[in-house]
Amino acid sequence: MRRILLACLMLLALCAVALAQSDAEKTLRDAGFVEPSSLDATLLLDMRYATTNNFSGQAVYPSARCFLRADVAKRLLAAQAALRKQGLGLKLFDCYRPFHVQERFWAIVPDERYVARPEKKDGTIMVGSKHNRGAAVDVGLVDKTGRELPMPSGFDDFTEKAHRDFQGASAEALKNRAVLEAAMAAQGFEPLPTEWWHFDGPNWQNYEMLDLPLPR
Repeated sequence: MRRILLACLMLLALCAVALAQSDAEKTLRDAGFVEPSSLDATLLLDMRYATTNNFSGQAVYPSARCFLRADVAKRLLAAQAALRKQGLGLKLFDCYRPFHVQERFWAIVPDERYVARPEKKDGTIMVGSKHNRGAAVDVGLVDKTGRELPMPSGFDDFTEKAHRDFQGASAEALKNRAVLEAAMAAQGFEPLPTEWWHFDGPNWQNYEMLDLPLPR
């Protein structure tokens, strides 16, 4: 009897988790978000903030999933299609970021060159990151086997090595940076000067900043 009761409780817990995940995903989709990797399985995911392999040293996302506004996702898929013709592809590091995570990042690195300053007034989000709008994406470049190609710095490197005008890297890394930027810019993305991996979608200002949870 006890085993049956424990099994029932476990089943109820699993159902509750699945329901919460379903609700969070529905809320995002109702807000106009899509999951690019569900539309193109060749996109590689390395969602760093769902792991401890990031500048905070903590997993701050409940799952390694990428959500973007529909138009931004469409442009990302077009960039991926163009790169695949060159035997290359994209690796996704970060996409939509809930506002409370932005606040957490600012507490760790309060430097607007690398982390957008979050600000609320009377409970309303006033200032934040384009990631909070689902209108920015952090990406790297991979070859046809999925191997990540060298760049002037690693992801989330808060030094001048990450700047787009840094010329002190190898010729291969500088070439890879230029190829990635060209592919993204061709689809209307705007590169951030201080981070080679960060690209803002056009018309990002048309999307509101949100603190919707990510699904587990």
